[in-house]
Amino acid sequence: MRLFLIILFIIFFLSCSSTTDNNDYIARVGNIHLTKEDLSSLIPESNGIKPLNKDYLNSTVFSWIKKEVLFQKAKEYHFDKDKGLKIEVNNFFKDLTINSYVKYYLQTNVSISEQEIKDYYLKNRRCFIRDMEEAKVSHIVVQDFNETKKIKNTLHSRNHKELDKLFSKYKFETKIIRKGESLRELDKTIFETAHRNILGPIASDYGFHIIQVLARYRKGSIRPIDEVRDEITQRLTQKKIQESYNSLVDSLILSSDYEINDDNLLNFLSIQ
Repeated sequence: MRLFLIILFIIFFLSCSSTTDNNDYIARVGNIHLTKEDLSSLIPESNGIKPLNKDYLNSTVFSWIKKEVLFQKAKEYHFDKDKGLKIEVNNFFKDLTINSYVKYYLQTNVSISEQEIKDYYLKNRRCFIRDMEEAKVSHIVVQDFNETKKIKNTLHSRNHKELDKLFSKYKFETKIIRKGESLRELDKTIFETAHRNILGPIASDYGFHIIQVLARYRKGSIRPIDEVRDEITQRLTQKKIQESYNSLVDSLILSSDYEINDDNLLNFLSIQ
């Protein structure tokens, strides 16, 4: 509950909403107004709704109203004067500010080159040994049996025009699957039957599967660099982030004018 109050308090501590005498506002609670600029700031860039629709805007505005109503009621009980709450808000705001700066610093100082990825791969190839059989497949599930047969025939035909139509109509999922970790019906067909390029239709509870086997890999073989590139990038990025963060903090502390008063610290300790 207290965390909720802190978040609520800081939202309005940072809010641009204000009193206004004109009618150029979107919503109002008492004498606090939501302006067009305020509303724009409440809509995240990644809202996923383009163009914006009225239902989404109404929801956003009503959410602001609910928070403002609650905030004004909290002020009636003087929660906005709570010293402990203000300290927590200040610390929360400080953490947010630090996180924003560190994120900016890391984005501008951490990058992974292609050479670093290659060097890491060559040095750590043994880390990418397959511990079981795997297959790279292109996969689709449809509900109509006759449609799956048409899809399979098109794949077998290798007719470029027909394949283009097929891939524009259906979205095939390409992925690496490990033996024993997929549906039993699919696992048995992919790994235990004679090698075939296109498998199916295979019936399951989810529909009929068509699988194009792009490659099979033996247990003990080493994954190629293209298959583990994202994993290597993530490992190197995390390592660089930690190193850059530590370097940043160390350099700032060394260049800062700071002091710890041991006498006062001991006095404080003695009265606790």
